Amino acid sequence: MHRRGVAILAPDRGDAHPPLSPDEPAPLHGVALGRMAMPLIDVPQLDDLAALCTRLKRYSFLLTVAPPRIHGLTGVPVNPIAIF
Repeated sequence: MHRRGVAILAPDRGDAHPPLSPDEPAPLHGVALGRMAMPLIDVPQLDDLAALCTRLKRYSFLLTVAPPRIHGLTGVPVNPIAIF
């Protein structure tokens, strides 16, 4: 992910449950968030976006994700917006 310049991770699947090893952090959270400080969007609903991309025949867009400004925040629901 680092070599490819990935800025945000929004996988359609999360980490394994139960964890593969109880002594190690979940891979996605431990590596992407913990070691790369990469924001994560857990299990986004992408069906509508995929349908719109197909209809418009456009597959690149500006993704905006603005979490609320709350002191000490470690996780919060967000509303990602794709701007074409």
